[in-house]
Parts: sequence; C-alpha cells; structure tokens
Amino acid sequence: MNQPGKPIHPLRIAPIDAPTLASVKPLPPAPPGGIEPYRVLFPLGAAIGLAGTLPWIAFAAGAGAWPGMLHATLMIQGFELSFVAGFLLTAMPSFTHGEKCRPVELWSVVAGVIAFTLLHAAGVEGWAQLCFAATLAVTAFAVLRRTRFDGAAPPEEFLLAAIGLLFGIAGGLHQAAAAFGVLPEPLPRFGVRLVSRGMVLAVVLGLGGLLVPTFAMIKDPLRIVGIARAGQRGPRRVYVLVIAALLAASFQAEAQHLPSLGGWLRAAAGIASTTLSWKIWSRPGRGGALTWALWLSGWGIALGLLAAAIWPQHEISAYHVVFIGGYGLLTMAIGTRVVVTHGGHDHGEEARVLRWAGVALLGVALAARLLGGDVDPSRSHALAGAAGAWVLAWSLWLSGALPRALRTRKKPAGLVGMPVRKQS
Repeated sequence: MNQPGKPIHPLRIAPIDAPTLASVKPLPPAPPGGIEPYRVLFPLGAAIGLAGTLPWIAFAAGAGAWPGMLHATLMIQGFELSFVAGFLLTAMPSFTHGEKCRPVELWSVVAGVIAFTLLHAAGVEGWAQLCFAATLAVTAFAVLRRTRFDGAAPPEEFLLAAIGLLFGIAGGLHQAAAAFGVLPEPLPRFGVRLVSRGMVLAVVLGLGGLLVPTFAMIKDPLRIVGIARAGQRGPRRVYVLVIAALLAASFQAEAQHLPSLGGWLRAAAGIASTTLSWKIWSRPGRGGALTWALWLSGWGIALGLLAAAIWPQHEISAYHVVFIGGYGLLTMAIGTRVVVTHGGHDHGEEARVLRWAGVALLGVALAARLLGGDVDPSRSHALAGAAGAWVLAWSLWLSGALPRALRTRKKPAGLVGMPVRKQS
C-alpha cells in the first residue's frame, strides 16, 4: 500500500481495490490502423463547443435569432459528449484491462456525434436525439464488453459513470419521443435535464472522485472521508449507489412537480461527492494551472448546485456556474492531461496546453454570463462577452492541444495505468 499521505504519481491512478492481479493478461496490441480516440474526439468536441457559443455573438450583433436551445444542446450533447466518449474510450484499457478501442467503435462514435450535431442544427430533432442515444449506447457497450467482475474489476466509481450514461440514453430517447409526438415530457425540457444534470453530472462526480484528488496530489487522494479507505470496495459501492440514488430521486421529484426538492437532492449529491471524494476543502499538493483548474472545478460544481437549490428562480444562472466553472474547467484540465500523457510528451508541456490565461478567460466567461441574467435578451452584450471569452479560452487550448494530439513524441506512459500492488 501507499504510505499514508504519500501522493500517487500524477500520471497514474492506482487501482481502488486491487489484489495482486496475477491473472490479468497483458493488454492486447492496438488493432491495425487504430487511432487513440482522444486524437479525434477532443478536437471535434472543442470545435462543437465553439460552434455552440458563437451564435451568441451573432445575436448581439443583430445577425441571428435567439440561440438559447441550439447553444444549450450543442454544448451538452455535442461538446461534452465528445470529451466524455473520448476519455472513456481512451482510458478504458487501463481501467478494464481489456483491449484498446477498435476502429469500428471509434468511427461509429465520431459518426454519431457529427450526425447529431448536423441534424440538430438543421432542426431534425427526433433523429438527432436518436443519434445521440445511439452514440452513448456504442460508448457504453464498448466499455461494458471489456469490463471484468473479478479482482481486475474497474474502480467502483465507474458504476456512477455507467449510471450517468444510462441517464444520457434515457434523456436522448425521451427527447426523441417528444419530438416524434410519441411521449409527452412531464416537464418542459425534462429530457435535456436528464442529460445535463444527470448524465454529465454523474460521470463528472464519479470519475472526478478518482481523477481530481489524484492529479491535484491531494493528501490520501483515494480515501472517501469517513466512508472508505483506498482499499475498500464495499463501502465505496454503497457510497456510489447513494449518490446515484440522490440523482435519480431528483428527477423523480421534478417529474412529480416538486422542483425545489429535486434541486436539493441534486445539491446533496454534488456537495457530498465534492467534499468527501474530491476533498475540495484540501489545497492541492502541487501548483500549476491544470492542478488549480481541477480544484476550482469542484467548487464550481458544489456552489452552482447549492445556488440552484437556494434560488430556484435563478437556476439558469446557477447552473452556468456548474457548466462553465465546473464542467468547463474540468473538461479542459482532464483533456490536457490526456493529450500530454497519451501523446508521450513531457509532463511540463501541460503548462503549454492549459495556461493560466485560459483559466482566467473561463473565469471572465462565467462572470459575464452571470451578468447576462437568466433569460434576458436585453443583456445580449453580456452574453456575447461570455461567448467571446469562452471562444478565446478554447481557441488558446486548441492551439496547444491540437499539435500534441496529432503526434506522439515517445512511448506514452498511459493516463491511468494501474500498477499492480498488494491489498492492505
């Protein structure tokens, strides 16, 4: 076991509960012609994120219609989908001890993302949502078929990510059914909520509990405070299921027209996860823009969910604290770690991909978005300012990430290599 307080190597995550894993066979070689998924899906996701934000600038200039729904859907079901799928398909060999992503899996996901984006932009909503649900299903199946349930099983937190994918599939099918007139939604945009506040939040809380404290080198990173040490599967599983139950109950409450209860249940899940697993109350053990972006993202999620519960009349603004200050920072930071590590680049090159200027620009984007209010066309210039800061931040990130995503400098170390160690 690692000595108490001794940080795990920042490029690796030790298994949550691994015996000697002597029965685990070496990873199969990459399929012929195989491309690591992040090299395609991360740039695609960033491009969709830019495309989903630029319409606010056009609206403020009087050159476009109100882009509220187009923006919201592209950012969650295009931008975040690409990064979630890209991370899972890239990292699954390390977590599952299975083969690497096959070309047919990668290109099916890429085709699904592109099809969804084009169909949604064209207003063909039903088929767009079916493409979204199918893309998530392909991603989930790719991970599931490699998952083992013996001593080499993935960390328990992956169960929360899997439940998140189910939320997303349900949200996509719900929106498709509503678009085709087959099934009315219990609340306006209920399917969208299942994706943005169910799928993405569950994946973020689950994987974030592993990645954030480890990469930020927080003391005893894999401990869940008051619940489980780094080697205990049983308590971790109960904890993960409780978080999932709180998220599921929040949607049930909203479907029963109890939005305040739904907001508090979701806030309870987010605050419990970010304080007990992420340990955002503990300062990072190392400096740098990436480390502090990870740490700040936890605060963005916790404070945004709490604000939405306290002031439900301003939940749109509150959830943008979650989306920009939480999801946005986390996506940029984890994306940086994947690009640098899987590309075999020196660890120090992270500072050339995720720069302090990028973190600051996301902060400006969040501040401007809050000045833009909830749904107020009269504040279009503030919304355009938020969009401009977002575009600059992600353009800066792409300028550093894209060259490193397109080439490999040396043999990659692996983002989440899981070294064998004995159980305590």
